[in-house]
Amino acid sequence: MLDLSTQDAADLAAAPRVAEAEALTAAGTFGAALRASPEFGALLAANEALSVDAAATTAIEAFGARQAELRTEAMMGILTAAQTVELERLQTAMYGIPTVAAYVAATDAFKSVCRETAVVVSAQIGIDFAANCRSGGCCG
Repeated sequence: MLDLSTQDAADLAAAPRVAEAEALTAAGTFGAALRASPEFGALLAANEALSVDAAATTAIEAFGARQAELRTEAMMGILTAAQTVELERLQTAMYGIPTVAAYVAATDAFKSVCRETAVVVSAQIGIDFAANCRSGGCCG
């Protein structure tokens, strides 16, 4: 049990600020290490390659536009077989472009690193770190 009678009130008030500063410093170090990871480097390179690939941009836009047009039907479960085939064709064409495939692979690899690190952080703090970092609701 903590004997509060010997604690200075100012010291007690400062402890949370010190702990917060230490957590923020550790988070900065963690962010720098994550940024230095090969997976993050690969994601940056894949993103850059994707941003200058006109064919990839065209395919992504075509799939995205058609998907948006059919969003209501998809949500209601009333897509026709022809519409489903068309979306699958556009998606297959999009994923068949090497820069898109490389970007998807790089994104998956980086997400895997993020999930692995979240498990480590969760084990250290005793709660689900990722779940507590999610924003939710209509406002954030």
